[in-house]
Amino acid sequence: MAKSKSQIRKRQSRPATSSAGDAASAASTGAASARPTLPVARMPVSPSPAVTQESPAPVLSVRAQSPDHKGTNADMPSQQRKLTVHRGGVPGDNLFSRAVAAHQAGKLDEAITLYGAILRARPDQADILNNLGVALRRRKQFDAALVAYRRSAAVRPENAGLWSNMGNCLREMMRFDDAIAAHEQSLARNPDDKSHLFNAGLVYRDMNRFAQAIDYFDKALQRDPDYIEALWDRSLALLALGHYDAGWKAYEVRRRLADNPIRPLPGVPEWDGKTDLRGKTLLLRAEQGFGDMIQFARFIPLVAQKAAHVIVECRKEMLGVMQTVAGVGQVIAKGTNPPPFDLHAPLLSLPHLMGIGARELHQASVSPYIRAPKQMALGNIGGDVALKVGLVWAGKLNPRDRSCPLEKFMGLMGAPGVAFFSFQIDERRADIARLGASAFIHDLGDRIGDFGDSAALMTEMDLIITIDSAPAHLAGALGLPVWMLQLYTTDWRWMVDRSDSPWYPTMRIYRQQEPGSWEAPFAALKRDFDNLVIARTA
Repeated sequence: MAKSKSQIRKRQSRPATSSAGDAASAASTGAASARPTLPVARMPVSPSPAVTQESPAPVLSVRAQSPDHKGTNADMPSQQRKLTVHRGGVPGDNLFSRAVAAHQAGKLDEAITLYGAILRARPDQADILNNLGVALRRRKQFDAALVAYRRSAAVRPENAGLWSNMGNCLREMMRFDDAIAAHEQSLARNPDDKSHLFNAGLVYRDMNRFAQAIDYFDKALQRDPDYIEALWDRSLALLALGHYDAGWKAYEVRRRLADNPIRPLPGVPEWDGKTDLRGKTLLLRAEQGFGDMIQFARFIPLVAQKAAHVIVECRKEMLGVMQTVAGVGQVIAKGTNPPPFDLHAPLLSLPHLMGIGARELHQASVSPYIRAPKQMALGNIGGDVALKVGLVWAGKLNPRDRSCPLEKFMGLMGAPGVAFFSFQIDERRADIARLGASAFIHDLGDRIGDFGDSAALMTEMDLIITIDSAPAHLAGALGLPVWMLQLYTTDWRWMVDRSDSPWYPTMRIYRQQEPGSWEAPFAALKRDFDNLVIARTA
């Protein structure tokens, strides 16, 4: 199955330069630091949870990385503070300049090496320690980054931005209580910095405490009503809570995200949800990832009842399955010149334009809305098979790695009468041979070229077990039984504390109860799976 690609790509953090003189690394002077700008990381592939911002120390400004969902990292230069130059025995300014230049260029390994050289000669440089922490966090070397942040805090504890950076690092380590404590230290020192408030809200977001997250996002927006990252994550939090009216309206801010481009179509008006579509041709434009397109395709039949003709733009891998959606008159590949049309709208804006609430969502989701565009036989399968199970255990790594080790699935394979089929199409197909599981898992990867192939082969399954992925959406849209394994930090569409989904009636969700641990969800899934096998083989 084609795997989703991140829609919001990470941007490298850019260290701010120092105004230090001719001899040196920047040394701590005890002066109050300038307000650092936090590093932002946006989640999304869809634009999923958007951005986490980190507040670096005065020398380097970096925005923190916001996971899920579906975030991206964006950096905003921090204000610079004049730093005192220490000459005796301290590396020259050239070394510091080289380190900052390497960091700005995204050459993190070189920057880390140079920062290390400075610190070995003069270990009490709070700003350099902060810069080092930012670079190490970008390299996912969280333990070392935390050491750097803590040493910086020991030298200059009054630096609010440093504490916010530390909180971002701890959040990525899923040490949420410690992250909250660090952000509280930051806000105690500077309660009015919008980025610090936003970063604190991201911790509550990642803990699935969306109401508290919204409180912090709202406080950040009081400081800056046009704070795009806070508006974006606030919209996702509203949707996660099922506040659809406010959520869909707020979700429109995604159009302003730098990494979620929707190509302009000058000269043709965009549908506003009110203009009469009778006799009109409507172009629905592609955006975000494969899973998002499948998820929102359920609304096409509703708008098709209003228009004379509907053209759907999508990526080429989806042309076959999108053509099967009721009301679709024509599908075109994203990036090609569309045929004549009267009005257009992004597909993911349909819920806002059409006023979709909980009742309308239920009505649009109660029946399968995608069909396999063709038939594909599985071929000869030896033995007496009572249950055919499709598996997807790995997917995209950003904004979060939602993968689950194939080893966990092996515990399901002991019962006779069950055949397992892999829908992986990427390098993770090699996991099968690595574990010596080729005798127990049929690899379908070579037969899958697009979503039409995946749909055809999925319809031959009795059950799909998958991580949060585009195949999960496809199975649900096909109306197939699908058991989905969900990370502790949920994605907005799966909401909180429920094992079902308002989007897919045939879906069952198995959630991590602790960050990073698959023990509880697999224990529950195995109990249900054993009962299913008994029922099928009785």
